[in-house]
Amino acid sequence: GEIRTGVIAGIGANEILVSIGTKSEGVISGREKELIPQEDLKEFEVGQEIPVYVVDPEDQNGNVVLSYVRAAEERDWLMVESLLASGETYEGKIIGYNKGGLIVPLGSLRGFVPASQVSVLRRAEGGNESPEQRWGKMINDPIMVRVIEVDRERRRLILSERSALQETRETLKDRLLDELHEGAVRTGRVTSLADFGAFVNIDGADGLVHLSEISWERIQHPNEVLKVGQEVQVKVI
Repeated sequence: GEIRTGVIAGIGANEILVSIGTKSEGVISGREKELIPQEDLKEFEVGQEIPVYVVDPEDQNGNVVLSYVRAAEERDWLMVESLLASGETYEGKIIGYNKGGLIVPLGSLRGFVPASQVSVLRRAEGGNESPEQRWGKMINDPIMVRVIEVDRERRRLILSERSALQETRETLKDRLLDELHEGAVRTGRVTSLADFGAFVNIDGADGLVHLSEISWERIQHPNEVLKVGQEVQVKVI
């Protein structure tokens, strides 16, 4: 259960020898070696420091049995617990999806962003597409998230883009309101429609376009002219 920083002493076909300050070198072998991501293995070289997890201080052959993957995972659980406690945001990349939402890795862990925690604008970009079509287009896109739930026992890591953007949006909104002046023309995106008008987001702040300011022609509802997610030019009045 202990995590140590070791130095790679030798790399063989079936095992990696790691010096961790014990009388004999520790061994990462068999299944534990197979679990190491190929991109990490390629980088390994003799003399390099790596974190290792002590699986068994002494097996039947007198070897110290080590795991690199479990050390990396333990380090990452500590990182996400720290992010949960501090409320800090994390910039990651979308690597996958399922019907319920997006998958974002944090180190060696896979975090899940439920659809309800994906930003309104990102959800709107898909229009009438199925979740698979909509989420599929987002693979490799950057995403800012905040950790909202950590459960090691169930290997559950829940993330929120909406929560992460709220902090950024508040900061941007304050700055935007300082800069905005009557008559300014800006490009924004429609975030929601109501009977009385449309809300358009400009750099994090939602502005109201009254029903009477949407079209020169008389309309009954904003959805006759606009749709959520649409990019529009607006003038500050």
